[in-house]
Amino acid sequence: MWRVMLLAPLLLGGLFIVARTAYNIFLHPLRHHPGPKLWAATRLPWCWNQYWGRLNHRLVELHTQYGSTLRVAPGEISYTSETAWRTIYGHRAIEMKKDPIFSLVTPTGVPNIMTADRMTHSRHRRLLSHAFSEKALREQEGELAKYCTKLLAQLEAECAGGAVDLAEWYHLTTFDLIGSLAFGQDFSCVDTGRPHPFVASIKSVSRELVMSQMTKYYGLGDLRNWFLKGSTTSRVANAHRARQMVESRIARGPTSNRRDFWHYVLAADETRSGDKDKSLSLDEMVVNAFSIAIAGSDGTATALTASTFLLLTHQPVYRQLRDSIRTAFSSEDYITSIALAGHRIPLLDAVINEAMRLYPPVAVTLPRVSPPWGATIDGLFVPAGTTVGVNHLSTYHSSANFHRAHEFVPERWLEDEQQTRDARASFQPFSTGPRSCLGKNLAKAEMRLILARMLWRFDLGLERECEDWIKGQRIYGFWVKPSLMCRLSVRSARGGG
Repeated sequence: MWRVMLLAPLLLGGLFIVARTAYNIFLHPLRHHPGPKLWAATRLPWCWNQYWGRLNHRLVELHTQYGSTLRVAPGEISYTSETAWRTIYGHRAIEMKKDPIFSLVTPTGVPNIMTADRMTHSRHRRLLSHAFSEKALREQEGELAKYCTKLLAQLEAECAGGAVDLAEWYHLTTFDLIGSLAFGQDFSCVDTGRPHPFVASIKSVSRELVMSQMTKYYGLGDLRNWFLKGSTTSRVANAHRARQMVESRIARGPTSNRRDFWHYVLAADETRSGDKDKSLSLDEMVVNAFSIAIAGSDGTATALTASTFLLLTHQPVYRQLRDSIRTAFSSEDYITSIALAGHRIPLLDAVINEAMRLYPPVAVTLPRVSPPWGATIDGLFVPAGTTVGVNHLSTYHSSANFHRAHEFVPERWLEDEQQTRDARASFQPFSTGPRSCLGKNLAKAEMRLILARMLWRFDLGLERECEDWIKGQRIYGFWVKPSLMCRLSVRSARGGG
């Protein structure tokens, strides 16, 4: 009798799994969407690939096999078309909400601009937009130049001792810069040549998000704290550090000699009015400073690292861009983010765009949930509650969107839009719509300035050990980047600078 009692739950569980699998494959409302049957039956293949950091690479392969619409789990569809960008992320009366499973709750529980609902997001964005305006960017030119100069000085000192890790140095620089703008003080990363503990611990956040997703899918969210005790503790400690720094900065108020983000927010009419429904609370300022620091530093450093690697593995393009910069500027002193804006050196923007296409700083899907009445995306209806999204890596590696999709072809961005063979609207490295990246112009200014001054001052070469640097990298929200070891030598003929 006891054997029957033990076997009965197992039998019922087995029957449930079989029935659920059959339903997902043959009866589910998404059954007509193309994709592998195993992925349609269960989310386990998705979780397995995500755990090993290979999910987005696998999606590239599956989209190549099945097309621009791909069922990647029982209740999730991935897309790679330019029309899907507009349908899912574009401006609409009622937006498709972010999938809560994919959002990492802040340690304090206070939503930031990335996780907030539509009304709260609009308030955050309206206030923070003052700090990312064209006027603000012009006034922040001095900060950009300051950290770029620090980087080049350190590299000039370091390169005499052999190859240097540009992936690390770019990250140290972008984090110091964004720290200065977001917290009112930097972390002395460039000065010391080492990441601050605050910077180092941030890397745990992306892996935590991945693990959090998988436990939530199977109703095991409580296990997250047990498995991820170390990273959870780091996040709490980071939140405490961030609060101290933001409080210190806010106490100084809007200052005339410092144009960081909080200068513009504190000086804004909404803040000065004292209306709590229009301004940001201290807690909201803290979580936004923290999220901006993470997104703003890693994304820019990733694009710079990829641009450098791809240039050094494509010598004709490297020489052409280097010579263009050195011809355009007789002195390094003349190279500013303002001077580089407006496509003064078209090839510079083309190289950066092509690097972000092949190696997008955000390579993942930013998932949304279809509304209560469902939605029609690329001609197929998806019911309410379906997770949908455009996968960046798959979209940019799709031959339906780009000719020679897996090759480094920066000249594609120099072609006239009327004559191009590429679906340029499918390229959205900063996303699109009302939740697109607020710091897009700042990031581009950093990329142009640092890359241009690097190529003006140094002759660069790639160490043999890094010739396949881009291959086999894992993605946990962010790329897990290995060292990019490069040889640098100060150019023999220099003017100014």
